[in-house]
Amino acid sequence: MAAGRDLNETLQDFLSACARFLLYAGTVAAIGAAGLLIFTIFKMADPGAASQTADALRNVGIFQNVLLVGVLAGAVGASYMFWGEDLLSGGLLILAAVLYFAPLYIPMMVSNSDQNDAGRKCYEALQSAGTWLGVIAVIVVVADVTSRVRNRSKEGIKADLLKYGKGVKQEQDRENVFLGKCWQLPFCRKFVRERCPIYHSKRTCWKEQVGCMCEEQVIKGAMENRPIPKDALLAAEMIPRNHKLTPAQKKERCNVCVIYNEHQRHKYRALLPGVLAGFIAFYALFRGPLLGGMTTLVGQINKVMYGFTYGASGQQKIPVLFTEMLLVVFFLVALSYALKMIEYAVFKLKI
Repeated sequence: MAAGRDLNETLQDFLSACARFLLYAGTVAAIGAAGLLIFTIFKMADPGAASQTADALRNVGIFQNVLLVGVLAGAVGASYMFWGEDLLSGGLLILAAVLYFAPLYIPMMVSNSDQNDAGRKCYEALQSAGTWLGVIAVIVVVADVTSRVRNRSKEGIKADLLKYGKGVKQEQDRENVFLGKCWQLPFCRKFVRERCPIYHSKRTCWKEQVGCMCEEQVIKGAMENRPIPKDALLAAEMIPRNHKLTPAQKKERCNVCVIYNEHQRHKYRALLPGVLAGFIAFYALFRGPLLGGMTTLVGQINKVMYGFTYGASGQQKIPVLFTEMLLVVFFLVALSYALKMIEYAVFKLKI
């Protein structure tokens, strides 16, 4: 076993070292290549540099390859090193947008916005790198959220955040009822349940804000084998009320209780299909207007870019497939962040 752990740790160290190299080397290469491309744009904006167009075109091809390799290497390294960080996917998307929309803002800083072939190739190189970085960013967003959903659906809140019931094993005498009451969940202990007034009253501990994991009187009653009436109303009258704690303090006890967090895990699993179905239904119902709006938006951006960079009217026809794919990407990113918001609401805010 020790040898296996050593081998695993060695592999992890090796992969981490590779990721750091890819991140640092890729970042340096990408920044250097992007800087040279931007320098070429400014250089080619000078009418007197027309004679250097052929040499510039050869250099641009090299810069483009270096930029693409650097962006891909840096993105892969960053994804490995910072996997699970909330800023990773957002940062990659922002960098992708900075590269892709370079033809929109760089011409504002150039005295002569008309570009020759070399200048146009520079813009194409920046946009190409931004496109590939955007693809990686979307993959990272979807993969990260998918991993979060799977882990949260399986494990719920992390065990180190629990206080009441931490380390308690699941009971085998009862089925784990989906969205069930507290006594229908696997962490409700049998010897306490049979003498628990909440169980006999058919209520839930998180609504009463008192339970077998946090309230001494409930546990004491079970230890003393105190009889509980089978009638639900009579049993409800025997639920202990702790007046020493405020409602906020009682709610905080629930937030760190293993039973309540199992209930939250069920709630999270119940919300997932609804959110997914809602996004799909919204896309199906409003696909036409959304596609029209996206086509108009892309057309306007395209017109502005071509107006700055090529001096043309920018009336080129936009492929429907491109617009559809862009709309799907926006939906995937929106869905990913919607799922993150649900995770935050259920496991952090405990709504």
